[in-house]
Amino acid sequence: MLKRSRPFALIAVLVAGALVTVLTGAAKPLPGAPFALTGHWVFNSVLQMVFHIDGGTGNIDAHAEVHGEPGSQVVQNDTHGYVVGPTGITEFDKAKLSEQQAIIVTPPTNERPVGIEAIGGPYLVYRNAGKVVRLGDPPAIVPVGGAIGTPVVTADGTMWLHRPDTGQICTLGKDAAHISGCPVGAPPSHSGALTIVDGKPAFVDTFSTTLSIIDGDKLGPAVPLGVPISPNARPATHDLAGRVAILDPQRQSLLLADTRDPPGKPVTIPLPSGDYDGPMSTGDVVVLVDRQSGTVLTYGPDGVRKDTKPIKQKTGQPRLSRGEDSRVYVEDADGTQVVVVAKDGHVREVSTAENPTTPQQPPVPAPNTGTTTTDRRVVAPPLAQQQRPRPRQEQPRPRTTTTPPAVPAGRPGAPPSVAAQAGNGSATITWGAAPDNRAAVMSYLVSWQASTGQTGSTTVGGGQRRTTVTGLANGVRYVFTVAATNRVGTGPGASSNPVNPVQPQTRTVTVSRGTTERYNDTCEVPECGKMRVVMRGFEPRKSYKVIPYASTVYSNPGRTVTTDRNGNLTFEAFHFPKVGATVWVVVDNQYQSNRYTWESG
Repeated sequence: MLKRSRPFALIAVLVAGALVTVLTGAAKPLPGAPFALTGHWVFNSVLQMVFHIDGGTGNIDAHAEVHGEPGSQVVQNDTHGYVVGPTGITEFDKAKLSEQQAIIVTPPTNERPVGIEAIGGPYLVYRNAGKVVRLGDPPAIVPVGGAIGTPVVTADGTMWLHRPDTGQICTLGKDAAHISGCPVGAPPSHSGALTIVDGKPAFVDTFSTTLSIIDGDKLGPAVPLGVPISPNARPATHDLAGRVAILDPQRQSLLLADTRDPPGKPVTIPLPSGDYDGPMSTGDVVVLVDRQSGTVLTYGPDGVRKDTKPIKQKTGQPRLSRGEDSRVYVEDADGTQVVVVAKDGHVREVSTAENPTTPQQPPVPAPNTGTTTTDRRVVAPPLAQQQRPRPRQEQPRPRTTTTPPAVPAGRPGAPPSVAAQAGNGSATITWGAAPDNRAAVMSYLVSWQASTGQTGSTTVGGGQRRTTVTGLANGVRYVFTVAATNRVGTGPGASSNPVNPVQPQTRTVTVSRGTTERYNDTCEVPECGKMRVVMRGFEPRKSYKVIPYASTVYSNPGRTVTTDRNGNLTFEAFHFPKVGATVWVVVDNQYQSNRYTWESG
């Protein structure tokens, strides 16, 4: 049965999404336009209870006895909450204060879904299975057609989903039970993810290190991010004061890229050594969690760290979620501790470890005023109207407490952050520690499948987070899956980005005289002309900074260019007028061209 905690025995705060009808206590959604849900529900698997946390105050203002599986998460809509576990989903009514159904829909797979609270939802996104579960009345399971990345939802309730295998970017309309269409396409061979910038969906291409705003059914022009990132880099689903926050686990850094016109200088934040989850943005700060140390870190748009808070419960994996109130909530594995990140980056800890005391008098609805309000506060009756105390000679019945049974161990969860990096006839696969679910992870099974149909697998120790697979065919596409095993069994697998092993090429840069043309009064024909730069053997569709130099006085900031699908590029730039001087270019401060003596055109 659901209980409301009553601070000072006066006020009980109804959870967001419920409208109190004073005569019946029934809940109805607000008429008109939808509003943002406030607060966050968390499931304590030890106590078998859910707790509602007021994000503004950090207080627990409601709790419920609801059954669920270890490691379950809670999502909500206007009227109901849903305790989501690996094999079942339990629904409870936020206004009637009671558990309703043990299983309203069977999860399509036992992978841990991404929970999204948005109008038309909430949603559960099973990325590896390529399915979206829309909870509500009635619930619906929406197949996408293939594995998907983390989706984003725009203000009108449209969900945008990216399929890495085909490059398609598809949409799911508010309240829809099937995919509306796939109007936009990204390069199918490019790794990347979706985000929202200034309210618009955008695609971060980690292959070419660019960002493109989606405008209707078109993918806008690619804007360079300004700093190289690895293919397994992960952007936050929402921008950070106009910047895109991108976690690069390979470089152990957080990039804050400005995509405005003209863009500001990107900010790169070196991170302490760790295994990070996130990033997640409130719109004003970005949040990361170090899964190794259990530490929550927040940063502002300028890259300055705002706050740090350790999570006391170290077993299992902490979980980040972004409420519809734009606050970020971090839960430990059992739901006994929650960290609330305010919009300004301040971190507040909330404990749900103790069984709350049940109030002797349940809250009574306030008198009917004939109006509705989003404040959702119910005030207890005056003291004179409350139940009179028992006579002194009558002793109160002693309170009994029941110790909840020990939660049995389960199979491990899916390893997070699985990524692959191609080599010459090989690939290196990295991953984060899988949730152990109360039984230590003994080993990881790394399996792969090639586009030719070839499969294989290898097993590594439970303490490893990296392995290199050799003997692969160059030019063939591979996808790797990592699954953890403990004494109970093997858990669900998580898949990497696709990679194509290739034989390394020799990278060459050559410079010569290009087109003869006038640039200004100090650079006139026939002496003045552009440098012709030829790049060969570089990474395909990747951005590089090219800077020209000369043996005489010469200053040019250079330009950023992007190679073609074969890793090659030829272009003309950098006007130069000094006949007899020597010129050369340097790519990314690593690759220097030949030295060319400038001739008259």
